[in-house]
Amino acid sequence: MEAAELQSFATELVTQTRDYIYIRPEDGLFILRPNRVHRLNRTALALLSRLYDHGSAVDTEEAVRAVAAEFAVDEARVREDLERLLISVAALLRDDVCGAPAVREIPFGSQQRDLPVLSEIALTYRCQNKCVFCYAESPNRGTQVHEMTTDEVKVIIDRIFDDAHCPTVSFTGGEPTLRDDLPELVSYAKSKGMRVNLITNGLKCANPEFVARLKEAGLDSAQVSLEGPTPQVHDLVVRHPGAFELTTQAVHCLREAGIHTHTNTTICGSNRDHLLELVDYIADELHSEYFSMNVMISTGTALKHAEEEVTYTELGAMIEQLQARARQKGTKLVWYSPTPYCLFNPVTHGLGSKSCACIDGLLSVAPDGELLPCSSYERGIGNLLARPFAELWFSRQALYWRKKRFLPPVCERCDIKHICCGACPLYWHAHGGFGELEAAGHKGRWWNDVRWRVERRLWGQAKGVGLR
Repeated sequence: MEAAELQSFATELVTQTRDYIYIRPEDGLFILRPNRVHRLNRTALALLSRLYDHGSAVDTEEAVRAVAAEFAVDEARVREDLERLLISVAALLRDDVCGAPAVREIPFGSQQRDLPVLSEIALTYRCQNKCVFCYAESPNRGTQVHEMTTDEVKVIIDRIFDDAHCPTVSFTGGEPTLRDDLPELVSYAKSKGMRVNLITNGLKCANPEFVARLKEAGLDSAQVSLEGPTPQVHDLVVRHPGAFELTTQAVHCLREAGIHTHTNTTICGSNRDHLLELVDYIADELHSEYFSMNVMISTGTALKHAEEEVTYTELGAMIEQLQARARQKGTKLVWYSPTPYCLFNPVTHGLGSKSCACIDGLLSVAPDGELLPCSSYERGIGNLLARPFAELWFSRQALYWRKKRFLPPVCERCDIKHICCGACPLYWHAHGGFGELEAAGHKGRWWNDVRWRVERRLWGQAKGVGLR
């Protein structure tokens, strides 16, 4: 491209994508919000940081001159690199890696992060539903856990964006719409340049006036929990008669307001026989391009409902059936939960890499400001209102989770343990052992088991809700 053409291309691309792309100099990441991550080399980081700087106009020639001087290379070469880089950015936005000439492949799972990519704040544990699998044991814990004030939540948002350099926040619960200050909190996070998501049961979002307030505040997206294809199934799972009608109406209200919305389903015993019918409903009635699912975690309310459990051994065949039905209906399954790759490999099934994100890719905050390993934990490693982010995030307790020291000892000799990480540590805690992994052929050594128990006692003391 000629210089003028490159300037025009860059201006149009950057202007249209500033809300979607976040350049993080602290660890050299290119983040396609919310959670698609690419690592930048020093030259690419220098170029894109200048172009995506919100405080300045897009000026390709200034960026070329500055980078050429910084790295002592010819401007013509930098200009050529910039062209390839911008073409690659456009390709990645289309999810076309093959069309990205500046992208280099590296061994799978060979890179680690120091900072989170996603964050979530549970604003409350109060909820109108009483889901049979609720990891947080809502609404019972709603009166047991102190809720931060509006100003305190804003402090947490500051810590997430300014200190953790995390560009995306989800407000969750419990049910976050029960907080009267939700629109104010959405607006505050947006004012800092964050992408803001809402995780909701949808009951209040069935009201167009309430949704309009969230839209005006700047809400980007919403994830609505839909647990079945009919009132009989959904209302049984959430234990709230009439919830299905409001929840599905919420999907329509949110979309009509221009808020990007999809549904998420937690697979459990009460809905497992209705999942294919649910895919049909999502495609035919909700007209969703994609939907997400996860499997229930045995914490909180789920501990009182053993019949709701779905094991890792069972899960693989269910996911394959769901994928096939989704393709048939012209929609797409997005899978969230980690699984042991020896029992079900999400990568080979086109679902991407899934592993535990505790204090790694995810920063999870409880209603009282506690930094949790993830939202299914009762207590965490310290309170972000009382202690600096870096002190907690790089503490010995945090590194226990981020370095995957919870890896089941029977997995120590597995070639892909650094990718799989043994799936969810809470799953094995609830089961009291690793029987499914041993049945798959994994055998541990006694000293690995001793090391695992000692480290867990010293650094992995956080427990899932209701687990002891």
